[in-house]
Amino acid sequence: MKKLLTLLFCGAALLSGCSKQEPTSAAPADDANTLNVLAGSELKDIEPLLPNVEKATGIHIAMRYAGTLEAVERLQSGEQADVAWLASNRYAMLVPAVKARIAASERTMLTPVVLGIKESKAKELGWENNPNVTWKDIADAATKGKFTFGMTSPTSSNTGFSGLLGLAAALSGKGDALEVKDIDAKKLSSFFKAQRLTAGSSGWLADAYVKEQDKVDGIINYASTLLSLNNRPELKEKLVLIYPKDGIVTADYPIMLLNQAKRDAYTKVVTYLRDKEFQQQMATTTLRRPVNPDVQVAGAPTQPLVELSFPAKLEVIDAILSAFDDNLRLPTDSTFVLDQSGSMDGERISGLKKAMLGLSGADSSISGRFARFHNRERIFLLPFTETPGATEQFDMGVDERSNRATLKHIAERVNGLQAGGGTAIYDSLMQAYREALVRRHADGARFYSVVLMTDGENNNGATVDDFVNWYGQLPDSDKGIKVFAVIFGEADPRELQRVAELTGGRSFDSRKSSLQSIFKEIRGYQ
Repeated sequence: MKKLLTLLFCGAALLSGCSKQEPTSAAPADDANTLNVLAGSELKDIEPLLPNVEKATGIHIAMRYAGTLEAVERLQSGEQADVAWLASNRYAMLVPAVKARIAASERTMLTPVVLGIKESKAKELGWENNPNVTWKDIADAATKGKFTFGMTSPTSSNTGFSGLLGLAAALSGKGDALEVKDIDAKKLSSFFKAQRLTAGSSGWLADAYVKEQDKVDGIINYASTLLSLNNRPELKEKLVLIYPKDGIVTADYPIMLLNQAKRDAYTKVVTYLRDKEFQQQMATTTLRRPVNPDVQVAGAPTQPLVELSFPAKLEVIDAILSAFDDNLRLPTDSTFVLDQSGSMDGERISGLKKAMLGLSGADSSISGRFARFHNRERIFLLPFTETPGATEQFDMGVDERSNRATLKHIAERVNGLQAGGGTAIYDSLMQAYREALVRRHADGARFYSVVLMTDGENNNGATVDDFVNWYGQLPDSDKGIKVFAVIFGEADPRELQRVAELTGGRSFDSRKSSLQSIFKEIRGYQ
């Protein structure tokens, strides 16, 4: 079990951005002048530079994207690719089946994971132009309620795990690689009480911060992402980048050769990617730092950076990650609003059941094991047809035996879903939101979210305009419970995207990815 969870993490934390991505164009024939690349989703920002790579090298780069949770699972299972291009190879190198496939690896660009904090707050804390700030200082300030922050989920994003690793290493007082016994769960738990914003990817976190900048003091993210944020006109206050003195984790984007037969093409591409011309273009386009010392860029830190030692043992990564989900992070309150109208009959209701049962422990894949419901969570199921059904509550505690029983009860309820009747999407959504508001008023120390899944058009009760008007009349303090809408079947994508954006959530399209993979992806945002 531990190894499976750890292998999952190795995929989840390689890069931020876990959504399944389709290739932007059909890959050309697999010839000597083509490199088929399995790339992390965040490398889409390199696409405008790929024609220059082909012009300079004669090698066509055929990128296909995957959330890196999925990418490592694919590599482990033997999926063919000439090259993998991810945020880091340190995680992958701990997975024997993946490590054995990597014939060569070269760094291409750099960006450390740091804290970005509002200028006014940095001045208040004495952190502005202060190269001596440590993760311990950051943890102490957060524990004392002196600032709030946002961070991605460590189980689905490299930035989240890198921040967690920095904190765990600093609070342990160790200068070398962490061991399980070094993890100070009590101090880490105190730190995460200051977290006000979570996300499944670094890019989405940055966008969410802009929308909620009046409520949050800063975010932990890639330095390049934070620098890009400072260039956005809608940002009311610039972020000061804090590079903790006691160590950071840097993404170095290695391009890794998997297919020995393509070594010549790989060598040509690597040589160009590390050349001054590309490095300058890359730095200008993405604000990542070059690996070529001949290229100088503005905005780089002036103080020397200490790179943290990465855990050398699988069980350490497993322990850190398991501790976060089960004991450290703010617990969640998640409502699943599930369409069981007549149009869901057949394969659709079966797909919904499979997705929900996966979260209840039935998915034995690596990713499925990590996406399941965790300790201290509150889960609510609200099935609907032409009227909202009764909401049922399921509480996860901290005892393994009782949690197994809770997961079994969820599975029994999900298996009992039957399709039939009309579709009252927005009556059901408003009911779920109202009920979540009551709970949030009583217990604000949780992340609250609503997952709306529907396959058809709304044909009963309130309309999307009714929901928008109702939401608009709420006090500002009652807004912000994020709705994650899943587009399925004939559901109107414009309506569902409108609802998601209005509440600060996100929409997902199951016509491009399986419903099961989407439900697992949503877990990174809860």
